[in-house]
Amino acid sequence: METTKPKKEINYQFKVLYAIGIFMVVAGHARADDFLFWNELLHVAGFHMALFAFASGYFYSEKSEDKPGAYIWRKTQHLLIPFLLWNVFYGLVVFVLSKFGYTIGTPVTWQKFVYQSFTGNPPFAFNVPSWFVVPLFYTQVINVLVRCLFKKFQGLTKELIFLGVSFLIGFIAIILAGPEENTGFILHIYQMMYFMPFYTLGIFYKRYLEKKDTLSGFWYFTIIVLIELFYILLKGSSPVYSIIGMFHFDNPVLTYFMGIVGIAFWLRVSKILAPVIGKSKPLNLVADNTFSIMTNHELGFFVLNSAFYVLLTVANVSAKFDVEQYKAHVEYIFLPRGRGFPLVYVVFGICFSILLQKIVDFVKSKLFKRGE
Repeated sequence: METTKPKKEINYQFKVLYAIGIFMVVAGHARADDFLFWNELLHVAGFHMALFAFASGYFYSEKSEDKPGAYIWRKTQHLLIPFLLWNVFYGLVVFVLSKFGYTIGTPVTWQKFVYQSFTGNPPFAFNVPSWFVVPLFYTQVINVLVRCLFKKFQGLTKELIFLGVSFLIGFIAIILAGPEENTGFILHIYQMMYFMPFYTLGIFYKRYLEKKDTLSGFWYFTIIVLIELFYILLKGSSPVYSIIGMFHFDNPVLTYFMGIVGIAFWLRVSKILAPVIGKSKPLNLVADNTFSIMTNHELGFFVLNSAFYVLLTVANVSAKFDVEQYKAHVEYIFLPRGRGFPLVYVVFGICFSILLQKIVDFVKSKLFKRGE
């Protein structure tokens, strides 16, 4: 008699959370974050990258400690190898564009193709948002190796010690990182140390806090809003940190406290929205392609800019399109229609990244099928 494997239960709350998180990332790069109302109270730069580390920790499985080598290889396949392949792709894109007068991501050197990706942020401009991959990989590897060393210990006490030590590591990172932007290999180490408390908190939340997360929405959001208002009264604005360069922090305690507050806010919003939109196909499409969106949305912006450039040139329309900025800076956003127009870039960047991933998946399926 055949038995069928039970279907893997889908956590729609975290589908919503991933979709919200990646939307925040793309909106920030499209300069649409100022258009979004929540930045006045809860600026995304205070927590949005920490949110991804938290979610990654949430899905950590204790079974990974049975075969840590297989776990690390799986993470290498899912994170590092695609990261390096996209880096090669963008190196080639930058090289080709440089032949037509574009200076985005130049110069193209052999060092940039591999070495520099592990000694700083991705070097070819278009894929800079994928900087998150390397420190997250380090965080996951350190976590599983340390847990393997203490595998015989179990229970709440063990998790509290892990949580306390991880926060200490994060505090040290913020102190050592200092007030100036960091570069080189040490940058990834600081980023990994910063993510470690949020990653560990994700594990702790799933195992011990999630079942106790029952406070009514009214009091839950009231507490968060009051905390944010007090912070703004104290500091003058909502917290904004630069994790990509590891600087512009508050003191370590306040940095992590406000990061947790931001995560808590959107965690509850996701919980509320999950029964309503959690099974939405477009939302799940976004949530399932966060890696590609993180890596490729800047290319989507460039493609959209190029379309505007061609259309305006062919139509001979005078507009405030800065050709020099368009050819030199991947961050350039065309703004003909005021504050709301960057949302066009957000939607296009997300859709373009998903389409690009679908093309890659199709090519991979054909290649592997041919190799069988």
